[in-house]
Amino acid sequence: MQLPKLTPLQSRLLASAVATCLLVVIWISFQPHHFVYAAELPIAPEDVQHSQFGQSIPPAPPDGSLISAEDSMGEEGVDGGYAPDFAYFDRSLIGRQQQEVEKLTNSQAMEMDANPGTTKYFVLEKSQLRARTLLADSLHARGLENASESGTGQIEVIREEGEAVEDDMRDELKRRQAGNTVWISANTCRQPTPDVALITGDVPQLTLYVSTKNTKPGPDSTNDLLTDPISFKEGFANFTLQTTSDVFIGVSAPSLPQGWNGSWHFEVAASVDGYYHSYDNATQFIYLVDTDSESALFITYNLSASNSSDQFDKWSQSPLPFTLYAFPDGTWSPMMGLENSFCGLKEQFNATNNITVSSSVTKKFGLNYPKGQFHVQNLKSNTGYTGFLAVNGSAQDLQLPDGGTVRGGGQVFQKFTWTTKADDSCQVIYDLNFCEDVAYAVPSSPQFKPNMTRLKDLYDQQANSYYQNFSNSLDQVACNTTSTAQYSLARNCTDCRNDYKAWLCSVLIPRCEDWNATQDWLHDRNINTPFADGSIPYASNMSLEFNNTRRNRFAYNQSRNPMIDLEIKPGPYKELLPCEDLCFDIVRSCPAQLGFSCPNGLAGQMSYGRKDPWNLTCNFPGAIVKLNQVMGGAGALTARVAPVVSVVTLAGLMLWL
Repeated sequence: MQLPKLTPLQSRLLASAVATCLLVVIWISFQPHHFVYAAELPIAPEDVQHSQFGQSIPPAPPDGSLISAEDSMGEEGVDGGYAPDFAYFDRSLIGRQQQEVEKLTNSQAMEMDANPGTTKYFVLEKSQLRARTLLADSLHARGLENASESGTGQIEVIREEGEAVEDDMRDELKRRQAGNTVWISANTCRQPTPDVALITGDVPQLTLYVSTKNTKPGPDSTNDLLTDPISFKEGFANFTLQTTSDVFIGVSAPSLPQGWNGSWHFEVAASVDGYYHSYDNATQFIYLVDTDSESALFITYNLSASNSSDQFDKWSQSPLPFTLYAFPDGTWSPMMGLENSFCGLKEQFNATNNITVSSSVTKKFGLNYPKGQFHVQNLKSNTGYTGFLAVNGSAQDLQLPDGGTVRGGGQVFQKFTWTTKADDSCQVIYDLNFCEDVAYAVPSSPQFKPNMTRLKDLYDQQANSYYQNFSNSLDQVACNTTSTAQYSLARNCTDCRNDYKAWLCSVLIPRCEDWNATQDWLHDRNINTPFADGSIPYASNMSLEFNNTRRNRFAYNQSRNPMIDLEIKPGPYKELLPCEDLCFDIVRSCPAQLGFSCPNGLAGQMSYGRKDPWNLTCNFPGAIVKLNQVMGGAGALTARVAPVVSVVTLAGLMLWL
């Protein structure tokens, strides 16, 4: 049969139909069920928010790993027996539970309790390190880009091209091979206490173990440790390492010796930024200004490298980030064993003390640099105390003036000690309105102890009134005139006013010391006034010579300022005399017609003291008890601070013969 002859158009249509049919057959033949294909497995249980596993199956272990048979056999010798570990079965169903490994987050502390004889385990996973590496790579690349771009946007060729590429590759390789620096630190916040009061042994301390291979380092598993076990020192331990892998940490609590009871509470942190907890064993960062029988006054080092008003406002308008902790000395004190721990000092101070500490920012003590000021109160007379200055931890890092950085766990400085005065004849005052540089113990009496403001006003108002008399006299001098008509080309009336005010406040407000103080540069005052028990000083010495040279002399039987004996009535005390430089300064700075002069010979010795480079042997504005060598002798306080009196009362107040 002859096939019909198709037109060209019909031929094309037939070819298209046949091709379409073939494509349909091929598509049906290759359906997906004819192939093996992959699907995503369910995510680990700890990451499931709403999953098909429901809530009946517990999450996987904190380290996220399943223990293999080899691992289980390896740990049997360490932990004392086989304990199966399956992620999806409750441990209560399969046997004894092992101590879990807690995951640490970079620069965040984890708190934990530890009973005697137990070990707590932690891990800083390498994912925390990678986050830091990515940031470093970004900053490194940005730094290279910024360093190599010129102002016109063109790339500058700093070295020969081949040398630059080779050196950059070598530096990058070294940086990556070295890994990240990890800072590990820990603080003991609470510790066991003795059952009996006469414990004399050391406080039991925790121990730190670090490894990058041993997942549970501790006293029973010391293989692959990066260093020998680190015993906490007075509540503080730290360690630094370079690594690119997980960091495993163990904190072990010892068994308690007889006579001790309780457990430990501690913080541990690992960071790639720096130590979360810090301890500075090189400096105290604080000066003792003075004490009385119930309180002590302290100031910190300079808080800023600048003495501008902006820097002072910055520190004074925000809470002072420093805290001072104080504990009485004794056979046993709750802070013993926690001296280097910020959280330990904080907890023990709040729990065991009725001591109060008020803080502020001051510009006193030289050149107007901002400093922290602390007044510690509710102390006992003639008692030794141990103090600790600490920087409060916060989320915002704090840069100290010496370049150190304090992070979230805070920082403790080196401890210091002091002893309160025995008598009530002296009282610490500070922050006076007129004599603003006065900050030390002054003659006082028990009636003023509850009211420091009343005592301050009594001294301050008297000094202010005398200064007004002097100012009226100085106003008669032509201060604002031509250089040829001025009384001095080296000094002017402003210098005279400043030096007179410093001298006046030091002389009218003498610095007071205990009667039983033995330094030979101290001067006896009120030696004919009875003590509280009715006895008088030097009662056994009534010789004619002693009476003529001491007992009957105004310089010894009464105070320098008559107002002190009339209004305050302090009883016997000793005075740290004003420095003779204060008198020399007003003679040098003020016009000759005002008639200032300084006493010589015996009169000068009983009126003024002389500076010593090693001891505080005389008083001047800003004088510090323990650092006279730095603050006084070295001239750090030479902001024209020479002390002073009134023209009208100069002779009467300067000499008591």
